[in-house]
Amino acid sequence: MQYFFNIEKKIPEQISSFYSSKTVWIGYTGLLGIFFLLGIMFLGGCSQLKSQKKNDLMSEKFSFESADGSPKLIGDCTNLGNYHPIQVLGYGLVNRLPGTGADDVNSLERRMVYDEMNRMGIRDVRGILADPTTAVVNILAYMRPGIQEGDFFDVEVRLPPETGAKSLRGGWLMTSRLEEMAFLGGSLKEGKTLALVEGPIMVDDPLATESSNPSGLKQGIILGGARAKESRSLTLNMKSGAESAFATDRIAKEINHRFYISTGQKKGMATAKTDSLLVLEVHPTYAKDVARYVRVIQSIACYETPAKQLHRIERLKAELLIPEKSQRAAFQLEAIGKKGAEALRSALNSPNSEVRFHAATSLAYLGDGTPAKILADIARNEPAFRVYALNALSVLRTDIEAELALQELLHVPSAETRYGAFRALCNRNPYDRTIRGENLGNQFSYHGIMTSGSSMVHISKSKRPEIVLFGSDIQLRQPFGLEAGAVIFVNGQTPGTVVVKKFALNGVDEQRSVSNKLDEVIRAVVELGGTYPDVFQMLLQADQMKVLSCRLEIDCLPEPNRVYHRPGNTDENDPAAQETSKKKTIWERMNPKNWFDTNPGGNSSDFEGTPNTSERE
Repeated sequence: MQYFFNIEKKIPEQISSFYSSKTVWIGYTGLLGIFFLLGIMFLGGCSQLKSQKKNDLMSEKFSFESADGSPKLIGDCTNLGNYHPIQVLGYGLVNRLPGTGADDVNSLERRMVYDEMNRMGIRDVRGILADPTTAVVNILAYMRPGIQEGDFFDVEVRLPPETGAKSLRGGWLMTSRLEEMAFLGGSLKEGKTLALVEGPIMVDDPLATESSNPSGLKQGIILGGARAKESRSLTLNMKSGAESAFATDRIAKEINHRFYISTGQKKGMATAKTDSLLVLEVHPTYAKDVARYVRVIQSIACYETPAKQLHRIERLKAELLIPEKSQRAAFQLEAIGKKGAEALRSALNSPNSEVRFHAATSLAYLGDGTPAKILADIARNEPAFRVYALNALSVLRTDIEAELALQELLHVPSAETRYGAFRALCNRNPYDRTIRGENLGNQFSYHGIMTSGSSMVHISKSKRPEIVLFGSDIQLRQPFGLEAGAVIFVNGQTPGTVVVKKFALNGVDEQRSVSNKLDEVIRAVVELGGTYPDVFQMLLQADQMKVLSCRLEIDCLPEPNRVYHRPGNTDENDPAAQETSKKKTIWERMNPKNWFDTNPGGNSSDFEGTPNTSERE
């Protein structure tokens, strides 16, 4: 009995010893950990199932396919926003007037300028405003959609309605701010400063006098005088019924897969902000052609599998050869990117010029220089496509074939083709040896082009102050007498000699004696302090008096929105077509209503009501 008693007593002691051992505690802890991990996995699986179910519900709400099974394009699901010119206003002070200014004491403009000058700490503000060499002006400009920080644009300058000032000729607008302004609660509210502006004023009618056309002296423009302080983004707004974070995120990913910039790491052009809004930056390749950028973005598929994309490429390849469908097909292939390039190349041998044009243009924007010669031939022979072909050539910045093609176009008979090629070369590479010029007198861009074609002088009245001489021996026929602004007179009465004289209002008169070569006369005017508007006025007078030995052209760029007649579909009796194709005279091109480009989305340059795909830059 004692033996069994001892056994019973030892058993609990052994069990207690077992449970208190280190090994058992480790095993017990491990068992608990296993149960804990299993619980997390179970809960995570539930959460994942819920998330998947939520995504499935969202994808059901927004279908990426149309009723016929084809992929929806971004243009089918979104509306474009922030795609309109922004009006910016300001008030400024013009100086350097030849005694034609006035002090409009009671005007709103004068009070605004007075307050601004006081804030800047300028002394004797009243005395400055009372000087007859100064005048207060209204400033108006439009910032185009997609404009980038640092870009320049034109501004319009006007004297107040009840002003005592007589003329802005010879004036220089001092640095002024341009803002969005509005009248709220009966008072003028200023917004954020969007641009700064300064520069010489070109009056509406450079040949006007106070007796012949006084209103033509009271307003004018400053070419490229304003500089944007910030970039303008575009927006994509989801159409009604398609709003969802899932959809905007998916669309942003598709855009960023196609358009991005690499600065150490890839940065996409689109950002999904809300379930109905995406912000879209402008890709550098399309900076001069924002409207085309918009069309390509709208042609990207919201989503499609690789297999379906290959099938769509084959379908677009066939549609590309049909003139009525060619443009839309080319935009979609351009939107696909490099994978669509081969289909585009297959259309370059088409006998139809319209098909070749759309395929070649899209390839150029994809960086493929293969169609450079085709684009040059189109620019030379088809006016309706000329501006777009030249824009496409300008995008090929590193392609030698595109450079040579543009250089050849500098010698053709067509004035707009020659100058269009010059502008394309400038956009492509401003340091190109063929067109490289100089900043004459820190006033304007001045270029001399050696050409085998006829001589020509081109001057700009929009975008930027610029003079281009096509030909090396352009002369002024003597005798003549020309004005270059309000205080510079060009006297060419003595054969072989031209005297350029500046009459000083307060000081000593200056003069230069040069030959009758136009280049020497222009340089003499600038040396005496002449501005771009002064030289512009002189050249207009020379052309009007027929003393210029060659043709003079103003803003002779290829025009968008021209009518293209497909073979067998012309209508010679169509008045609209006749008016569109009619060449404008030099005076029509000087009309102030043509100074600013219209909203790029307002007119159609193609055949399906699409936005204008050129900024004429």
